Amino acid sequence: MRPIRIALAALITASSLSACGGGRHPAAGPPPASGIGAPAPASAVEQFIGLAGQQKYVEMGYVFGNARGPIAERQAPQRVVRRMEALAGLLRNDGFSILGVVPVAARPEARAVTVELRRGRRNTQVPFTVVQGPGGRWLVEVVDVAALTGGV
Repeated sequence: MRPIRIALAALITASSLSACGGGRHPAAGPPPASGIGAPAPASAVEQFIGLAGQQKYVEMGYVFGNARGPIAERQAPQRVVRRMEALAGLLRNDGFSILGVVPVAARPEARAVTVELRRGRRNTQVPFTVVQGPGGRWLVEVVDVAALTGGV
């Protein structure tokens, strides 16, 4: 059973470590009504977790990216949906709280956002890295998958 868990963790980690990707691809749909990214680091994380809970994978792809922009604008729609579906499964929760937002050393465009996810009686602190992208909008760049999987 353990090799399967390790393989699954490796697959999820490989597909979600960062928002880098290939060339420009058409999105699976237009950006959500709220637009690309969010106006502030904490709201980007709140929006991302909220969309995950609603299983809105395409919309998640407009809030997940890097300084160049959201992955929904650069990766094939099927790949975006697969990646966001995997992250949404890991982010399932009964509630969450933003614990803090701090600058990332040597990265003026990035902030570290710590979130506490509640699942039943268990609380897990999950670090997110959020970056400022095009138009000054904030995008989730990294979700610490190891915190969600217990380091498996």
